[in-house]
Amino acid sequence: MELNTLLLPMGIIPSLFVLYFIVGRYEGRFREKLVFLAFIVGFVIGVIIYAIEGMIVYPIVSEAPYIDIILLFSFIFSFLEQIAKFAALNHPKMNDEGVPIYGGTFGLGFSSVFAPLLFGKTIEITFENIPLITIPFAVILINCSTGILIGVGIKRVMKIKYFVLSLLISFLMWVSLLIAIIYSISWNTLLSMIFSIYLLLFSIIIFAVTYKEQLPFGMLSRREIRQGML
Repeated sequence: MELNTLLLPMGIIPSLFVLYFIVGRYEGRFREKLVFLAFIVGFVIGVIIYAIEGMIVYPIVSEAPYIDIILLFSFIFSFLEQIAKFAALNHPKMNDEGVPIYGGTFGLGFSSVFAPLLFGKTIEITFENIPLITIPFAVILINCSTGILIGVGIKRVMKIKYFVLSLLISFLMWVSLLIAIIYSISWNTLLSMIFSIYLLLFSIIIFAVTYKEQLPFGMLSRREIRQGML
């Protein structure tokens, strides 16, 4: 069985679903045109960065690398992705009350192209690669969360703190992701499944905490914060 045009079922559609979910509570507190712009810019930058990363990932995973190589490239990929988010969200156009929402939106657009660049245009669904199918959804949740966190850091003038936090989350994602792919290629389905499931659970937890705690904090206005302190 083949799953065709992965961009829609494993990229854009789930990304738009998550976007609808996160913006619903904050209607009127962001500019819709900037949400659209953030998604498109994230999509374009995602194509560029994932294409670069893909050219590096395939040679790495095909040779069953040592853990130090996995850690090194996990850090490099994570740093590159978070710098891209940080640079985009620091643009003057994004500098308003809705920047955490724009950050999450950028992350969703960014990660919506992960599946086709990881698997190609189609994927043959077999028992051996079923665990890998969960990875794009985990990547979407993680990138949405890290985008929100970077946006919160920019708005609350805690850029370094939230950038480092986003970098750490992304780093842990990439380590698990690469290990899951390596075990899948080496036909170790059980270990690939374990790391894929761990990554999915990790992404759900990170997204839940970000959505429930960090996003509301980031969307508070200065006046609301002052009133809460009184």
